[in-house]
Amino acid sequence: MTDHTHQQRSKVDIAGADRDKYLVHWRTEIVAIVNELCHIGSPVTAYIDGHEDDFILTTIVAVKLEQNTMLLDFGADAAANRRAMHTERIVCDTTLDGIKIQMSAEAFRPARFEGRDVFAMTMPETLLRLQRREYYRIGTPRFNPLLCIIAPDQLPRGVSGDMVIDDISCGGIAFGLSDAMTGIETGTRFNHCRIPLPEIAEATTNFGGLYSGSRRMSLPESVEVVTDIVVRGMVEITFPNGVKHRHAGCEFINMRERDRSLVQRYVSKLEHERRYRAASR
Repeated sequence: MTDHTHQQRSKVDIAGADRDKYLVHWRTEIVAIVNELCHIGSPVTAYIDGHEDDFILTTIVAVKLEQNTMLLDFGADAAANRRAMHTERIVCDTTLDGIKIQMSAEAFRPARFEGRDVFAMTMPETLLRLQRREYYRIGTPRFNPLLCIIAPDQLPRGVSGDMVIDDISCGGIAFGLSDAMTGIETGTRFNHCRIPLPEIAEATTNFGGLYSGSRRMSLPESVEVVTDIVVRGMVEITFPNGVKHRHAGCEFINMRERDRSLVQRYVSKLEHERRYRAASR
């Protein structure tokens, strides 16, 4: 690490519009993320005054919601620990499920935890969650599964067009193919597919008030998006009993922005539910 007063150090923050679209504002979701980071012991790099060449390595050791505080271990460098408690700003970087998480504090405060000295940090009002992939993909519920409905005239005779979706993102879906669905390979296109997205409106009231005020969505309990899809990849899985299962990964084509936005809200709803369950453990 260089001298703390060096003026040419680059900032670690992401700024501007790119930052705004990745900010998490909902307290329940922030608490869930911080609790999960604590639970798995994810390493945290705490940048002193937001500069990339002056930092300490630490972990979150406890979350004290009644005090609106989280506790972090001291770093190995005593001088850096002192600077962290006498700086204008700390920027904490870590990862969760391969996604960059960043949060800020004015400074660390001294505290005690289980008989040792630790840092105390006020729970952030917002945090940055920077997805490394363009579209975040999430598995769909097994109970009351999500369907992609393909018109029968685009499928072999007698084959149901109700495809059970295994996972979904704003860029596409994946589903299994039955033995009867011969002739479907990479490059196969299906037009005007319908995907009913259930219970999006429930996200406005459940999970500890994740959405409130101007963020409350006004949507029916189930909405339907319509899009073309193209098969971009095929995977064959063999189960222990010898049964083979083909899995098709598909890309959305010519999807309207309105429909893509609805898919994003559905994906966010599933993710909020997962975070809420993690925070409740």
